Amino acid sequence: MTSSIPHEWVPNQWVPISVYGQSQPFGVDWCHMGKERFSDPFFVETIQRRLTVPFNQLFRPQTTLYDLVERQAVQPGLAPTGFIFHMSRCGSTLLSQQLAALPDTVVISEATPLDGLLRTRWKDPTVTEEQLVTWLRALIDALGQPRTGHETRLFIKLDTWHTLCLPVIRRAFPQTPWIFLYRDPVEVLVSQERDRGSQMMPGTLPPGLFDLTYEQVFTMSLDEYTARVLNGICEAELANRDDRGRLMNYRDFPQAAWTSCAEHFGIAFTAQEIELMQRVGHLDAKRPKQSFVADSADKQRSASAELRQLAAQWLVPMYEQLAAARIAR
Repeated sequence: MTSSIPHEWVPNQWVPISVYGQSQPFGVDWCHMGKERFSDPFFVETIQRRLTVPFNQLFRPQTTLYDLVERQAVQPGLAPTGFIFHMSRCGSTLLSQQLAALPDTVVISEATPLDGLLRTRWKDPTVTEEQLVTWLRALIDALGQPRTGHETRLFIKLDTWHTLCLPVIRRAFPQTPWIFLYRDPVEVLVSQERDRGSQMMPGTLPPGLFDLTYEQVFTMSLDEYTARVLNGICEAELANRDDRGRLMNYRDFPQAAWTSCAEHFGIAFTAQEIELMQRVGHLDAKRPKQSFVADSADKQRSASAELRQLAAQWLVPMYEQLAAARIAR
């Protein structure tokens, strides 16, 4: 592991792509980005493409998280404009793609190093919350580097389970507005049943996060486990909401991107920017080369009785609380 990236290498053209290790000092893997933007639906897709560049196959600097903090003073990045939390399968990728269509906006969508960083306290009990806050600020700063010279805004879209980390993220960025997207639980469960996300697979996350044991996790059905995870995510939002947070329903998109979301993030988009976001709104967020096809009715029709029962038991009460809180706001 090298102690740092050589100073002659332009700092804002490198990004951390993973945080790894089982104990302190945790390592940081870097990739040369040049001036390429994060325009793909997910962070990892852009990085996978960059790693095919011969230079990045020859040069892969590695540092520690302590070096990452030191580098924060070398060239500060953009301050976060907003954080995007979500229940899963509820329009967060669409919103991040709409924002990424704007030339002056950096969007980091479910970044692998951020996920690795938030797991460090599970791996090493000596990691304090204060350390995690410091590392989190340094990592977001490194991810939010302006590389073209035109960027003025930075949005961070979190993975769905990161909602459980709201307290530490809010401590690191207390003034940054954030939103939480949610959707009819039956539709979310059907979507997960058809194509289950990694965070919904037993063993990916510590079961204690959801008041479960390993024995319970590996004896229940995948659909029940998914419902229990989603329940915990919604509970975390309800327990940690503050005056900087706002709830957003899937049904309100894509228009919400330039209306209620813009208002909450303190942005007045131009007519040209709205037109760009409208174009993205007609595309499939995860498969941008395809047109968007509304699927809520199809998901409702195809939901099994068992799936509806799980939704009623674990998620409908959460959904109703989220809807009530949104109306009250």
